[in-house]
Amino acid sequence: MSGKKESKVIEQVLDISDEEQFLIQNISKANLITEQDIVSKVWAPLLKTLSVGGKLVRIKLGESISQYSQAEKQLQYVHTKHVKAFKIDIRFIYDFNGNEYDVGAGEAAKEAVDETKILNDKSKLLREGKDVLDLMLHTVIPEDDAKKAIGHTIQIKGLCAHVISVYLNSNGLYIAKPLFKVHFPTSLLDLSDFCEGLKNIFHFSRLLEDNAKFYESAMNSRKRRLSCIDHDHSTRESKQPGHSLLSSMKPTYYKTASVTRINTTEITILFKGEIPIPYTLKSNGLTGYLFLGEISEIFVEDELETDENGCVLMQDGKWFHQEANITLDTSPYED
Repeated sequence: MSGKKESKVIEQVLDISDEEQFLIQNISKANLITEQDIVSKVWAPLLKTLSVGGKLVRIKLGESISQYSQAEKQLQYVHTKHVKAFKIDIRFIYDFNGNEYDVGAGEAAKEAVDETKILNDKSKLLREGKDVLDLMLHTVIPEDDAKKAIGHTIQIKGLCAHVISVYLNSNGLYIAKPLFKVHFPTSLLDLSDFCEGLKNIFHFSRLLEDNAKFYESAMNSRKRRLSCIDHDHSTRESKQPGHSLLSSMKPTYYKTASVTRINTTEITILFKGEIPIPYTLKSNGLTGYLFLGEISEIFVEDELETDENGCVLMQDGKWFHQEANITLDTSPYED
C-alpha cells in the first residue's frame, strides 16, 4: 500500500468527519439517521476514494436486484408469478457488453437496530454472496481460477463494516468466512486505529478487482475461441473442459412466497441424491412443504405473505421470523 493512497483515504475520512458531524454525533439515534444517510454520506465516498475494484468495478447504490439471482430464483418457482430475488443496497459490478456481472454485494443498516434486522441482512448477504460465487463458477473456465473464485460481501451497521466471503470447497460445501471489520473513526482519537486497519480496506478492494479480472479473462478467452481468420483457415481454439467445482454446485435456497405457521411432531424429509426435495404434507385441508434441517414447525400455503427477509405478519398482529424461529410483538422494521 503506497503512502499516497493511504494519505488520500485519510484525507477523505477527515472531510467526511468534518462535513457529516451531525450524522456521526447522532449515529445511534434512529429517528434522525437513515440507512441512505449512512451509505451515501459515509461509506460510498470512502469506497470510491479507495477506488474499490480499480477501474474494472462499478459501485451501484440503492436497492437493486442481481439479474443472475433473479433468474435462479425464477427457476425454482416456475409456477409462481411475480417472483423477486433479494434487493441489495450495494452491488459491486463488472460491466461487459451491456451486462452486469456481480463481483460483490453489500447491505446497510442503522446503528440502532435490533438483532433481527442484522440477521435478516446477513441471511440475504450470504445467499447473495453464494449467487455471486455461482455466477463466477459458471463463467470461468480454468481449474485454478475456479478454485480462487470467492463471493465477497460487506455488511454495514452504522459506522462499522464487516467483510464476509463465501467459497465452495471440494466437498461441495458453501462456506462463509468472516475476514475482518472496519470501524469508521468517530473522532481524531480513533484515527490511529483506523489507519492500522487500512490494509484490510485495501485488501477488500483488491479482492473485488480480482473477481472482475476473472470475468475479464473468461470473456477474452471466449472471444479468442470464437475468432477465426476466414472461412477456410479457422484459428478457433479447442474446447476446454469445465472445472471440477461445477459438479459440486447447489441451488440457492429461497423461502416460499406465501406461508403461515402450524405445529407438528412428525417430520419426514425426502432426499434425491444429495439435494433435499419438497415433501408434501396435508393436514386439515392445508398443504405444507418441508425442505431442510430439523424442523419443529412446518409452513403451509395461506394468504399470509413472507417478505424477502423471512418475516411473516401473523393474524394476531405479531411477527414471526423464519430464520431465527422467533415471534416478535412489534414489527422488526420499527425503530
